[in-house]
Amino acid sequence: MKVLVPFDGSESSENAVKYVLNMAKDHKNMQVTVITVSNVADAYHLSSVPLNVRELIDLYKEKAKENLEEVKKLFEKEGVPVETVFVESGDVAKVIIDTVKQGNFDRIVMGTRGLSKLKGLFLGSVSAKVIANVDIPVTLIK
Repeated sequence: MKVLVPFDGSESSENAVKYVLNMAKDHKNMQVTVITVSNVADAYHLSSVPLNVRELIDLYKEKAKENLEEVKKLFEKEGVPVETVFVESGDVAKVIIDTVKQGNFDRIVMGTRGLSKLKGLFLGSVSAKVIANVDIPVTLIK
């Protein structure tokens, strides 16, 4: 089974990582790919930092890379092989959808809400777009 886990550092994406780690215990041949899209438009949690815009973007990208590395270490600690993908920018939902289509994945496990202040009414807007545009099972984790 080949699983894609979008990760943005939010609580629900951290819970998705934990869920996949538990899944891996029952599926020894599971292939996991964790993807992070450094979408600076969603970097609201850094907006109070008194830096110029370029420094803010660089800081956000560096934090995203650090978060991805920490997730990789969690999988490695549990003996679960993992591939990580860092995408510097782009529409998060489109990047996830394109990755699924190109990577022959069997399932997506993702959080219901990301870090964005802009949220859909019932599901996060990224989750809703992904569900509407892929033909594989999507497991949403709170």
